[in-house]
Amino acid sequence: MNSRIAIIGLVPALTLVAAVDLAAQDEFALEEIIVTAQKREQSLQEVPVSVTAISGEDITEGGITGMQDVAMETPNFTMTQFNIGEPQYFIRGIGTTLDSAGADPAVATFIDEVYIGRAGGSSMDLYDLQRVEVLRGPQGTLFGKNVVGGAISIHTQKPSDEFTAKFGITAGNYDALAVRGLISGSISDSVNGSFSFSQRKRDGYVENVVDSIDYHDEDNISFRGQLAFAPSDTTEIRIVADYSKDDQAGNCRNVNNLDLNDPFLVAVPVYEPVIAATTGGDIRKCASSLGAFQKRDISGLMARIDWDLANATLTSITAYRETDYQWSEDLAGLPVGLTSFNLIDAADEKSDQLSQEFRLTSTGDGNVEWLVGAFFMEENVDRAEDFIGSFGPPFAAQGFSLLDGDIVFAQDNKTTSTALYGQLDWHVSDAFTWSIGGRFAKDEKKISQALINNEDPAFDSALASAIFMTPTSVVVLGIPANGPGELIAYLTTGDPSVLNVPYDIDASDDWSEFVPSTSLNWKFGDNNLVYFTASKGYKSGAYVAQRISAATAVVPLEPEFATNFELGLKTEFADSRVRLNASVFTIDYTDLQVFRLVGSLLVGASAEATSTGLELDLTALVNENWVVNASYGYLDAEYDKFISGTDDLSGNILPRSAENSYSISSNYVFDLSGGSTIDFDLNYTHKGDYFMETSNVPESEVSGYGLLNASLGWASADGRWEAVAWGKNLTDEEFRTHSIVGNICCTVDLWNMPATYGLTVNYTVN
Repeated sequence: MNSRIAIIGLVPALTLVAAVDLAAQDEFALEEIIVTAQKREQSLQEVPVSVTAISGEDITEGGITGMQDVAMETPNFTMTQFNIGEPQYFIRGIGTTLDSAGADPAVATFIDEVYIGRAGGSSMDLYDLQRVEVLRGPQGTLFGKNVVGGAISIHTQKPSDEFTAKFGITAGNYDALAVRGLISGSISDSVNGSFSFSQRKRDGYVENVVDSIDYHDEDNISFRGQLAFAPSDTTEIRIVADYSKDDQAGNCRNVNNLDLNDPFLVAVPVYEPVIAATTGGDIRKCASSLGAFQKRDISGLMARIDWDLANATLTSITAYRETDYQWSEDLAGLPVGLTSFNLIDAADEKSDQLSQEFRLTSTGDGNVEWLVGAFFMEENVDRAEDFIGSFGPPFAAQGFSLLDGDIVFAQDNKTTSTALYGQLDWHVSDAFTWSIGGRFAKDEKKISQALINNEDPAFDSALASAIFMTPTSVVVLGIPANGPGELIAYLTTGDPSVLNVPYDIDASDDWSEFVPSTSLNWKFGDNNLVYFTASKGYKSGAYVAQRISAATAVVPLEPEFATNFELGLKTEFADSRVRLNASVFTIDYTDLQVFRLVGSLLVGASAEATSTGLELDLTALVNENWVVNASYGYLDAEYDKFISGTDDLSGNILPRSAENSYSISSNYVFDLSGGSTIDFDLNYTHKGDYFMETSNVPESEVSGYGLLNASLGWASADGRWEAVAWGKNLTDEEFRTHSIVGNICCTVDLWNMPATYGLTVNYTVN
């Protein structure tokens, strides 16, 4: 799908915009959206940042229940997911699949301004939220933790002054059942409190023909409690505690793309009869004898204090978080013993983090506004990943026995991050503002890494016959890799047994960097803003998981840098009934940290890349009852220079980078006699073609897909009762949500949810 087709998809929305002027005499306008993207409450239209803001009300009306839904609504945002603990966020083509205990996310998540160090610790039920803000591009100045690709900022609802209680129940196909509740109000003259809970269960939508269990199910329970104190007229204290638990049957992958170019010309005949006898190629079936599972516990405690001083507010945010998850899954996708290749992957990870942020924000009315802050975080991650492989003929004779047996990669990492940051906004005139900011960040990582061979540490002789060295390169599994690279130990010793000999090493390194930002903002007319921003982002160095030798395990990847130039327009017209925000950008990345599968090895490497694109967000209030939203993203993201072993991937498209993405939604409220209302919401989102892998092999390409969602709701006149019938993916679109592209035969894939539908009933007491 090209840009022209995508833009044509927005024509209906633009036509409705033209119709808005016909009702200009009526007195209604779009509601102002307040965000805290710059750490102070501002109108979305006054913030010189490319940000998509989704309110709590929009989340309810649009059927947004998870981050995948948020990604579909946001231009140039793609989400894939390896498992429950490893969601993969890519904004403007930048993200990471590196699961190491010694690595940072490229797209960071913040919950109530608290940085979440592990991607798997950011998942939460999108209930009782005030809003979700997605900031695109580097956010190096104002956020506590440095962010190189973008930021997802989730804001929960604060306790209310007045008593309110809400209870809801949802039932749907696949025996889905969700129960949610909230109570909020005043406890005393100076204390407000709230408590919310949710429990969600759903059967799986993938049948395992081996054990007859339905996988890809859901079983979650979540709690969040808050207290808000006002001990004086100048002091506010907010304490938030949350807990979430998941216990699922987990992933069950199936095998596809058997026409993959098999370098050994043996795999396809081995796999075809097994697939025919088990899944028959049905993507809603899998065949694994493992008995996979996914479990996760997340908990956190946050205390925020705001002191109003003479001309400034001092904010302290103290937070502690823990994440504990375990999972096991079959990466081969076929029963043990029926093929010559099987590989089980299991991981156990525990992490905790303590963070402290101080921020002083000006509150005066002068022509200068400023903000300064300090940040500290200590994170501990203890991770062990176990690969249990079985490689019989013909694979063992072709070198795949590197992971034959039972190999554990263990990591124990401690990260310490500190930073000083600030920004100054000089209002040169009523129309013109110049902002300048900077951040000095230091990151230190101390890691213990081990390779544990739970079986015979002696090297399989078949591998020795499959590995040989030339004067310039070493060839492993049919994949040449220039030295020293991943196999430096072998090049140094000439002894292939070093590749799976157990090791236990300690390593440490630290990095520090100053990242500046500046923007020029010009207001013209009423509700119009043009801005130009130049900013730099930084992500610390990283230790790569699954290193096969001690010599490479001690060598980290270099820090990642992004330089962003962005020109944006924010405007409202037709008497504030139409809001159009647009931005064009180019981002230059150096030492981009890339994690890729080469043969049977997971390899870390660095690359240079450029991401250029366009983003549009449109909201139109067609009449007092009808709101239309549309967004569009165009992205051209590719590697400028990427040499990995003997593979020259320069010029390849960055993974998870759809050239075109757009969404269109319509919400119409019908007023009924007696004061009740009918609310009809229709939403279509489209994501263009993109590659899962840096190699850009055809088998890694995910074809473009579109999702159609709809809901029809009724609300009583007093606002107490609400009933909503809803449907998601109504056209039953099928696409891969994760894919492993190997050189054995094929792709081993996870697929999206099929069409779902249900009924939600809410009761509210005010």
